[in-house]
Amino acid sequence: MTDSTSKWLPNLLFLTLAMSAFVFVEPSPYDLFFILIMLIGFVFSIYNFTKDMIFPLLILCVFLICNLLPLFFIEEIGSSIFFTAITFYLAFTWIVLIGMSDFIKPPYLQFILHGYLISACISAIIGILAYFYILPSSDFFLMYGRAKALFKDPNVFGPFLVIPALFSISMAELKDRKLNKKVFYYLTFLLLSAGIIISFSRAAWGNFAISLLIYLCLFKINHFRNRIHTIIFLILIGIPGILYFIQTPMVEDLLVTRLSYQGYDNDRFDTQLAAFESGLSNPFGIGPGQSENTFQYSPHSLYARVFTENGVVGLISFSLLLIVSIFKAFARFWNAKVYGTLYLVIFASLTGLAFNSLFVDTLHWRHLWLLLALAWLPEK
Repeated sequence: MTDSTSKWLPNLLFLTLAMSAFVFVEPSPYDLFFILIMLIGFVFSIYNFTKDMIFPLLILCVFLICNLLPLFFIEEIGSSIFFTAITFYLAFTWIVLIGMSDFIKPPYLQFILHGYLISACISAIIGILAYFYILPSSDFFLMYGRAKALFKDPNVFGPFLVIPALFSISMAELKDRKLNKKVFYYLTFLLLSAGIIISFSRAAWGNFAISLLIYLCLFKINHFRNRIHTIIFLILIGIPGILYFIQTPMVEDLLVTRLSYQGYDNDRFDTQLAAFESGLSNPFGIGPGQSENTFQYSPHSLYARVFTENGVVGLISFSLLLIVSIFKAFARFWNAKVYGTLYLVIFASLTGLAFNSLFVDTLHWRHLWLLLALAWLPEK
């Protein structure tokens, strides 16, 4: 089964990630494919967990227990069970991916992430064309004038493009990469950058800026020349191109509006404060998915939601899982001899998402759990 698995699993994961932008319906094609992967993994017993995976698995188990305990204390349990089921499903996608790590070595991971890149490019093209009203029924792909493509919210669409944007740069920087392929991947980066801009998600902009800065500043000495090529590209073409794009009237007007303080920001920050106060007074949490019922408004923060719904231990366990995954991705980058930039993409993107999560509830984002898993894949 090993040889055949090493052939079909990367192909199936490639196809799964190629469907990851089509999430306007649930279950999405991504979910259906992932459930199929889970079932095949169980049937053929291809899961294998190494010693370094025990600690994150224990942390995750603690977090999942913190999702179950509050269910015994709440009255409106229906919405909580549904919310908890989604959390458990996404946690299982993490377990499945790290359990199949023997078959997702860096060469395959590079291939699989191209599926994500294809999906992101399709999504960005749809978002851009819809924003300028070039597509039929463009309003379907917009929300409040902001691009969302085939996502339900621009605040998810924008951050979704950050990971493949960095990945496209890493592909352009490969040693002995031909000029035409370098140009292709750099142009792909510009396309995805434009998509992030027209999501008009301030958290996504911050996520992108932090992730890109980390990526550009971290490199090994043998990678210095390729990184200089990227910096020259950004200075001569990337930054001028983005500046020209944001100065077009349709983009500039909404950009100026989004950069100013929004009226609903007060509601967001007040709800986050109320959520943290509730977390302090409810050590086991108010229950998964109960924030909207309790505060009449979403906390718009992963940490505020987890704290108020899953309690102190829930917040500590999830935050710890995020932190150790970020450090693991950095360690993979530092130790890898050939595919270090892949783990740099994961490290930088996870750090950006950790920032993004301060202002948006990312708990049920599929690509968050994907990144958390990729950080634990072996570098050899």
